[in-house]
Amino acid sequence: MKNFKRTLAAILAAICAFSFAGCGSKSDDSGSSDESSRKDVVDVATTDDVKSIPEGADNTLLWMANYDLNPGRNAEKTVGLNLFEQKGGKIKWQRVTSSNQYTKLGAAVASGKDAPDLFPYSALAFPCQVIQGFYQPLDDIIDFNTPMWEGVKETAEQYSLNGKHYVAPIEYYPSSYIFYDKKVINENGFDDPRTLYDSGEWDYDAMDDLMSAYVSGASGDEERYGITGFYAPQYVQQTGETIVTTDDNMTYKSNIDNPKIAAAEERLSDWRKQGYVLSGTFFNSAGEAFKQNVLFYAMGDWAATGTGGPQGSDEWGIVPFPADPSYDGEKPITTASINSFMWVKGSDKKDAARAFFECYRVAQTDPDYLQNARDKWLADNPNWTEDDYQLMKDVSNPENVVMLFEPAYGVSALMGDDNSGFEAGVSLTNRIYASTSEADQQGNLYTWTQAREKFSPLVDAELKKANEQIKKFLKK
Repeated sequence: MKNFKRTLAAILAAICAFSFAGCGSKSDDSGSSDESSRKDVVDVATTDDVKSIPEGADNTLLWMANYDLNPGRNAEKTVGLNLFEQKGGKIKWQRVTSSNQYTKLGAAVASGKDAPDLFPYSALAFPCQVIQGFYQPLDDIIDFNTPMWEGVKETAEQYSLNGKHYVAPIEYYPSSYIFYDKKVINENGFDDPRTLYDSGEWDYDAMDDLMSAYVSGASGDEERYGITGFYAPQYVQQTGETIVTTDDNMTYKSNIDNPKIAAAEERLSDWRKQGYVLSGTFFNSAGEAFKQNVLFYAMGDWAATGTGGPQGSDEWGIVPFPADPSYDGEKPITTASINSFMWVKGSDKKDAARAFFECYRVAQTDPDYLQNARDKWLADNPNWTEDDYQLMKDVSNPENVVMLFEPAYGVSALMGDDNSGFEAGVSLTNRIYASTSEADQQGNLYTWTQAREKFSPLVDAELKKANEQIKKFLKK
């Protein structure tokens, strides 16, 4: 369990969608950009929808992150970066680790020395870091009323204060998928989860049945497990509920007493009691988990693509999280994350920043560039199919699914930063979600009633402070 807690922050920081950093160059604290042997195999034509950076303007954006936007060895350069370079832009990487990134950013902004222009978007950015003065509004460089941005305008409005927009969604993606080994499914005579999903039968009950059959089928001293990885928030949110809610007035409220959340948490508790959960070990890839007789590995796509993807004769499958049978919404739910960038306070490179955001956005709106992205992904992931790629895109599309965001992660560092010190490697929000299925650092495993009683006062206190800080910010 300790290994899992220590690395959970790295997991969340590392999750990056396939069209950004490229699945062949996983975001981590040790990656580097080595282009000595890299050669793009997919050509990207230039675009007239983005103006070039004017001659004489500063064209180099300083990017502070624990991963480089420039591609690593043997990885395809993303379409967005390709277009940005065609428009005269460059990215310089200012390397930090997942554990010190916010401290470094805060110090740089406060001192005005070596402050970056861009920083990765995370849920903690809004409103927590915005009201702390880390970032500046995007309205000077982005017009959300233009066709390029109209598809994400509604979401951008949710991340605005005093009429100013701070987050420009480039694209959406699931925070975690369910991966499995097709050979294991076939050898045990199980229904393929993808087949169940395509036929509308992939729900809590179907997943429980498969895990039960797999674990109970162990013989002799063999140990089998149903699931491992990052799954508790996504599982609970299939109910359509989140731990915290917010309204148009940017007032945050606790939803921890919601009975739908309680029912989902009790199911997770049952998983643990039935021996379905493998805890205590973090796996860098789905393949590592499968070697430990784990049926389902839940994680972002980075852990099952590129160098962490299927190799040789491997045959893996992918599905979104199973539906809650009691959910009656018109669209299925994706526990969503946003791929974007924050414009750091103090950056005055408007021309380069404008071109950068537009290049990355046009890569997600132009059909030719979307095809480029597909071709690049398949080139980097030859053992995944076009059908697998399309599923990833389908469950990332707001036209197909409800993109559910958990407001709790943006309330405060304690709520949303796994390095905040609340518990080793676990934020308060993640501890609440995992409380019935993963023991805390003292070895406590809670019932949902116990967890709710223990953590509700902490949530209420954090929400009260955040709401007061937001009111002060809005009066400025």
